[in-house]
Amino acid sequence: MLSAAMMAGEMAGMETESSQRFHDDLMNGLHAVAQPLTVLRAAIEVLSRPEAAGIDHRNYLEISAKQVARTCDLFASVRDLVSASVLEPQLADFDLWELLSPVIEEQTARLQASGIGLAVVRHDRWQPILGDAERTLQGFRAMLKTAVSLAAHGDVIEIHTAHTPGYAEINLMNARSHGKKLNSSDRLGLSLAQISILSQQGKYSCADDPFCCWFALPVEQTVPSQAGVAGQQIN
Repeated sequence: MLSAAMMAGEMAGMETESSQRFHDDLMNGLHAVAQPLTVLRAAIEVLSRPEAAGIDHRNYLEISAKQVARTCDLFASVRDLVSASVLEPQLADFDLWELLSPVIEEQTARLQASGIGLAVVRHDRWQPILGDAERTLQGFRAMLKTAVSLAAHGDVIEIHTAHTPGYAEINLMNARSHGKKLNSSDRLGLSLAQISILSQQGKYSCADDPFCCWFALPVEQTVPSQAGVAGQQIN
């Protein structure tokens, strides 16, 4: 049986590890934000030169608009990362499939033009989840966005749903390996996915090549009574 001192030391170690992980995730997020800003600055510098009067500005303006949009998207991810790290989840019961299916349908149509498919293997029976629907949605979107980033023409991203005792599970995977490395934007997205799931007493694991992200959320009657219980990361 652990002594009080040993338990206190273990809890302090967990808090230190969590704090370091948050610091690392935040630094990576800020690095990701800096990249489109660097491109934007370069485009503005070109347009500011005296000799720029004789060039076609449209290409630089299109580049600038894309980088501004990318920067706003990354800032939103950093904001959500911080919120999920420091704020308590807003727990309510919801249907996991009803929450995620509109996103899947939307992305299926959008990805067809890129030659990337989405295939769903769905469990027919679902129990209500007692969790934070907004965090679940933002985590799933981040996982799917990363899967698309690492995919190539002709790939099929598979989404498997399942039930194990006490949990509803989603497994998002691409069986093909392309040897792609995660960039800072991908890492930010997966950090957001991880904290979004773990902060609401879920389980989470992810591998990047071949890509596979899995998470599980407790069904309603198995959620611990104490709010804010930490989730579990599976390596």
